[in-house]
Amino acid sequence: MLVRAVDPLFIQPDASGIQVSSPLVPARLRVGPETAQLLISARTPLSVPEAEPGTTSSLLAAVEQLLALGFLVKADDEPVPAAPSPWDAWGPVAWWFHQRTRNVAFLPEEEVGAFRSELLTRPRPSGYAHPGPETPVLLLPRVRQPMTMSFQDVLEQRRTHRTFTDQPVSLDALATLLHYSFAPLRFSDCGDLGVTQLRAAATGGARHETDAYVAVFTVRDVSPGLYRYDAIRHGLLPVDARVDRETWEELTSRQGFFTTGSFALITVAVAERMSWKYRHARAYRFLMQDVGHVAQVVSMTATALGLGAALTGAFQDDLVDQALGLDPGSEFATFVMVCGTPRTRPDGMPLDSDFPTEPWALS
Repeated sequence: MLVRAVDPLFIQPDASGIQVSSPLVPARLRVGPETAQLLISARTPLSVPEAEPGTTSSLLAAVEQLLALGFLVKADDEPVPAAPSPWDAWGPVAWWFHQRTRNVAFLPEEEVGAFRSELLTRPRPSGYAHPGPETPVLLLPRVRQPMTMSFQDVLEQRRTHRTFTDQPVSLDALATLLHYSFAPLRFSDCGDLGVTQLRAAATGGARHETDAYVAVFTVRDVSPGLYRYDAIRHGLLPVDARVDRETWEELTSRQGFFTTGSFALITVAVAERMSWKYRHARAYRFLMQDVGHVAQVVSMTATALGLGAALTGAFQDDLVDQALGLDPGSEFATFVMVCGTPRTRPDGMPLDSDFPTEPWALS
């Protein structure tokens, strides 16, 4: 009998054994080393001898079980169908990430104390980027710009704006937006786990691993350039005096909003803040969820300030990390948001809005 392993096939050792999975097979299977080696050997067609009458074969029994489950197929069968949607479009790597970050168990109560003790032996990462003592900082106003729009109006008027006027944004508006989006509003004493920040955006375990860089183009009383936001001192740390709209348009797939925006916020994940407490791959999900919370605070605060915001995850990761001067092994860009005074229709909606005027079928 000639068999081959289903493709794609993932074989992953972990603390509890070896896990076998595939987007073409509903089940996930834990196997021993011999079965794992069998599947590896079957990545190319593998001949399995038939058992002699009246005898049993452990190899044949394993092959038959793997055939029944779908991890092996007969080599002369019809081609294996494509993976089900959405994995046929997203590919096996996305499916593997999805599987490997599912079903993370909570620690049993009797193990929490030992985990906490071990956690405290590791150096606790800082909750914000410490600039050197000689690093200049542009301290921002701590007087908040009033936001008089009702919460209902903010919800109803928040839209993605991609075109902006040439009117500079005020320094107070920028400072207010940064404060509510990235700065701590209060602090929490967590005992031996230290003092944690309480920001407006929700975050896993109060880790607040999302920091911000600011690309300034037309903001009153701020020189154009690239800055890192210091959330504790509420100031801008100079990174690069050169900031070019065309370059950032290229880095964000030429979506157009860098051509007229007054400033941009580029969020970065300081991964160690999260990994210090959460020692499993699911924490990477938390990073992505957290930046979504932050982006919504940015977008709603911009709306309340009379600004517009465009948000995108479509950017060239390596080049953006390089432009920010990041070490991508420990910090990496996660989102880009461009803000300015929006150009709108008379009803306040974005200029490119096109709403239906005739009945339409819901799909």
